[in-house]
Parts: sequence; C-alpha cells; structure tokens
Amino acid sequence: MLIVSYDAGELLEQILSTGDDRDDMVIRVTSTDAGLELTIGTVQPGDETFAHAERTVLVIDAQTSERLANKKLNVEIIDDEPELILVDQQGMD
Repeated sequence: MLIVSYDAGELLEQILSTGDDRDDMVIRVTSTDAGLELTIGTVQPGDETFAHAERTVLVIDAQTSERLANKKLNVEIIDDEPELILVDQQGMD
C-alpha cells in the first residue's frame, strides 16, 4: 500500500486550499501510458483514500494502487520549492 508522509499530506492540503473551495475536491493519482498523473477531482467508488488533518487529500484507483504498493509519497525541496516525489519503501523507517 502507498504510504503518504506527513509532509506530503501537508503539501497536498496546501495545493487543495489554493484552488476550488469545495471540500470534496481531492488530488487524484492515475496511471497513464506516460507514467503517473496528478489531477484535481472527487472521490469515486472503489478509490483508496488518504487523509491529512481530517480531510481526504489524495485518492488512487485500484490499478494505480497496485502500481504504488511499495512506494512512499514524500516531499523534496528542489530549487527552493517543495515537490512531491515517490520513493521505494524498502529500507525506510
């Protein structure tokens, strides 16, 4: 199962708070031929959900969930800006 770090949850919450004010909006991770894509959407039946500060901030469908089973969503600072990154869970505490 995908793990979402506290810092990633904070960043996702920040992203959502700067957009549409609807509380039901989430960030959706989907698999495409080109890789993974992040979009703004709503929770759909069968989605795996991830909450931060009592708000659902991230959802993934079953196919994408399998692809991310051994990953952790984290944050790295790149050029002074926080960026979401995926890292392998092996060897992580």
